[in-house]
Amino acid sequence: MRGQAVDLDLKPWPPFATVPAAIGRRRRRAVRYQRMSPISGIPPLLPLQLLGLLAAVAPAVVACLPARARPEAPPASRIEMRIATEGLDRQQRRMPFTIYVLSHERSWKFESATDLEEDQPLIDPELEAAIRRAHDVFCVGTASLEGAAPKEEARAAQRALRLARWVTAALRDEPRPRVYALNAGQYVGPPELDSSGQRKAVLFVTEPHDDDVDLESALRSGLQRKQSEHPVIHRLLLQYSRSSDWLRSLRPVAWRQ
Repeated sequence: MRGQAVDLDLKPWPPFATVPAAIGRRRRRAVRYQRMSPISGIPPLLPLQLLGLLAAVAPAVVACLPARARPEAPPASRIEMRIATEGLDRQQRRMPFTIYVLSHERSWKFESATDLEEDQPLIDPELEAAIRRAHDVFCVGTASLEGAAPKEEARAAQRALRLARWVTAALRDEPRPRVYALNAGQYVGPPELDSSGQRKAVLFVTEPHDDDVDLESALRSGLQRKQSEHPVIHRLLLQYSRSSDWLRSLRPVAWRQ
């Protein structure tokens, strides 16, 4: 074999001729991927068009849904103030009680001994529950500054009795508390106070206590304890025509059975 030429067919690696072909294949795959991508084929304005369509149909969809029942607003309370206090009689015997000052709507109508400002029941569930637990209920009648004193004091007495009748009518079960009518008389304080504020409907509701408690002194003690905090109590004690004697000679209009 000497003298014969050997063809080794030596070729460079990788063959330079294949490089452009490889690059072309990669480009073709990239183009094919873009064509297969679900996003690349979406027109750029289509998302905005879909949002507009949703905005247009949303009100109709919501209108077809069952309407939610709106919660009803709770009824306005018939009680303006609840003032808890405790009185001591001359023998230092305790008598806890609560002063209920009814709302403006339950103030007495001007020149009436039978009607309130609004024609609604006086006794609500809260008051009825308190009355049923009570040992005593004191119904306070008041009258405003307008009018002659004798006539307005008589009107305040009639209002106290009307309150007592309403309270008694709410007590259908036995035993019943003792119910009293207290005539505070006509308002004689500063005239700046609104007229309806001068003829408030007020109840004193006592908790269980010793039957031997002196009611007059215990009531006065409990009211005096709160008069500096609550002007309405200060007025009852000092600014009505019968403030000096309205707590004397207490006699129930209905006895507890």
